[in-house]
Amino acid sequence: MRFLTADYIFSAPTGFISKGILALDANGVVQDLIDPQKVDVLPDAEKFEGIICPGFINAHCHLELSHFRGKIPKHTGFVGFAKELMTKRNDAKHEEIVEAINVAEDEMLQNGIVAVGDISNSVDSFEEKAKGKLRYHTFIELLSLNPKMAEKVMEVGLFLKNDCPQTSSIVPHAPYTVSSELLEIIGNSAQKENFPLTIHNQESLAEGEFFMKGKGLVRELYEFLGIDISFFKPTGVNSLRSKLKYLPHDKNLILVHNTFTSAEDIRWAEYYSRNLYWCFCPNANLYIENTLPDFKLFLDANAKIVLGTDSLASNDKLSLLDEMKTIAKKSPEIKSSQFLTWATKNGADALGFSELGTFEKNKKPGVNLLSGMTTEKILPQTLVKKIA
Repeated sequence: MRFLTADYIFSAPTGFISKGILALDANGVVQDLIDPQKVDVLPDAEKFEGIICPGFINAHCHLELSHFRGKIPKHTGFVGFAKELMTKRNDAKHEEIVEAINVAEDEMLQNGIVAVGDISNSVDSFEEKAKGKLRYHTFIELLSLNPKMAEKVMEVGLFLKNDCPQTSSIVPHAPYTVSSELLEIIGNSAQKENFPLTIHNQESLAEGEFFMKGKGLVRELYEFLGIDISFFKPTGVNSLRSKLKYLPHDKNLILVHNTFTSAEDIRWAEYYSRNLYWCFCPNANLYIENTLPDFKLFLDANAKIVLGTDSLASNDKLSLLDEMKTIAKKSPEIKSSQFLTWATKNGADALGFSELGTFEKNKKPGVNLLSGMTTEKILPQTLVKKIA
């Protein structure tokens, strides 16, 4: 048995336990979380300075894009970013892609991440995922705005899903890249499984303009790619309201980015489904659009929040702690307990990882040590270290 103690131990929803003691078996499985105020005899324990918490859950990543680190300019806007990504996507050799994936996974491990909701458009990450260093739920991402292609695109998704190690589900990329017909097929398929879904949501103003008026930068992107979308008809309402209705309301659904989501959008979406998780990847938002979501809107709505890193094509690091620091800089009123809940319990709940996220008996969530922070604030000097 291994006993760990620190200035505080955090586990949601309990919160911070002063001088708490975490008991783990030889395999790292939680046996007990001891509150020293409630017992007479305390075991000898390894002592750490700082705050102990469960391992972090990265709710949104594109591991297969890791070889793009430093290759795409910052602040190009979403459409500029997409153009860069699409034109350079086939430049790298397979060996380069695989090596970058391996390095990126090691970086996540060093930054206290124990599980990932990872987007895949190919098999590039599957070999690494099969090693089991991290817990993955893979989102097999589909794209096709042409309704006539819906069935064929779904066939490709099912092929990838069949080869995918660990758990997986087939999901849409974003409202402006999937037809209603494809969304409906994905939604119907999801009803047969108890796995989460995800979709990129309102990450640019252009996305809303495309659905409201049928023009703007998204249409320009399709013209740049040489894709005919003459069949597309604007809906007159924004992307979230146009497409969310095609996805099941009784499955966990992670909406990613939400950079331009309004309070009214949040209320509407939360009315549609109580199984929504709103994922923030703030450093990617700054990298691409140089702007951030209005976090207060989501806090006021008591929305369930999770955190992601996005990819190394749109981020300098794969660190959830760095994402927290970026949010804290804009919204200093957010408390440490909220950040840690988002990065641990909420992430595990969203991805269906029941064995992770909290220090409860028989779980194996991993153990992080946070130093240079308080029970009130994540600070610029805060560091994370994996200790179990």
